[in-house]
Amino acid sequence: MRTLFIIACFANIAFAFGTLPWMPDPMANHFSLNDGTPGRFESRLVHAIAMCILIGFMTFVFLVIFSPLSRRMESVPNRDYWLREENRPKIIRRFHSYFDTLGFGAMLFILFFQWDIFQANQKVPPQSNPAIVLYGCTILATLIVVETIRLYMAFRLPKGEE
Repeated sequence: MRTLFIIACFANIAFAFGTLPWMPDPMANHFSLNDGTPGRFESRLVHAIAMCILIGFMTFVFLVIFSPLSRRMESVPNRDYWLREENRPKIIRRFHSYFDTLGFGAMLFILFFQWDIFQANQKVPPQSNPAIVLYGCTILATLIVVETIRLYMAFRLPKGEE
């Protein structure tokens, strides 16, 4: 999953700069959730650079901050079993998988919104679809809930250890 996360990071950066020739300057980059009308405009180059900074920051958070946390998870369910030395590699792998999946979902979420911003700026006047924003948020929230449940369930006691 880490590979997909990194690919999605590069896809976001490529999309941000690859769409520059087709974006108006200035471009709309924030839209009303009520009716999809633009609320803020900025230079298309500034927008692409801001997206790269956002992607870089999120990559840093998921790879540099969250990954080391995987080694210090002391509050897992059934900790007496899972914190045994022989089980620690399983815990670390499971948390890495959790953070990589959430990171990948977050990168797809950003790519999804970059696509929406691109589509909105192809119209005159620029117009976003608020339903698309709702769908994207719902999908990301669902991913977070499902992955958190899966993470919790991964720390059940194996049969015979109860």
